[in-house]
Amino acid sequence: MTTIIITGTPGTGKTSVSKILAHKLSIPLVAVNDLVDQKHIYTGYNRDKGYKEVDLDDLSEELKNIVEVSDNKGLIIEGHLSHHFKYHELIDNVVILRARPDILTKRLNTRNWSDSKIRENVEAEALDICTFEAVEKYNKKVHEIDTTNITMEEVADQIIAIIKGEISFPPGKLNFLEYLYQDYGK
Repeated sequence: MTTIIITGTPGTGKTSVSKILAHKLSIPLVAVNDLVDQKHIYTGYNRDKGYKEVDLDDLSEELKNIVEVSDNKGLIIEGHLSHHFKYHELIDNVVILRARPDILTKRLNTRNWSDSKIRENVEAEALDICTFEAVEKYNKKVHEIDTTNITMEEVADQIIAIIKGEISFPPGKLNFLEYLYQDYGK
C-alpha cells in the first residue's frame, strides 16, 4: 500500500480526513499530537502561543520506528508537524490540506483560541508555510488539496485517487494571499 503524511495548518481538516481515510483503506493512523503527548516528545510549553515545543528530531525517530515495524498494508501519519519527518525515503505521498483564510478563521474561532494564535495560523496558511516546508523536504511527493468547499469524505476520496496515481494536485496552484490582504483592510 502506501505510507502517507497528511499535514497542513490547524483547522484544514487533517484529523477528520485522516480518520475517514484510515477507515476506507483499513490502515493504521498515527496522530502526531497524540504521539507527542504519549511519548512526551516536547521540551516545554510556550504559554504565550499556547502550544508544546516539540523536539522534531525525537519525533522523527519515533515515527521512523513506527513506520519500520508497520506491515506493508500502509500507514497514515497525520498532524501539523508530520511533514517535518526527516526520513523522506519512507514516505510515498505528502498531502497538504489547505483552506481559504476567511473560512479557516471561522473554523479556528470555534476552538476558543486567542486572537493572536488564530491570526498566526491564518497568516501561515496564506503564506503557504506548510507547503513550502513540505516541498523543501519531499519535492514531487507533495500534493495540495483545497478543503474550503468540499466535504471531508470528498477529500479522502481525492487522497485515495492520489495514492492510486489517478490524479495529482501539485503544489503552487493555490494562492490565498488575496484573502489575507482583504482581511487586513477590515
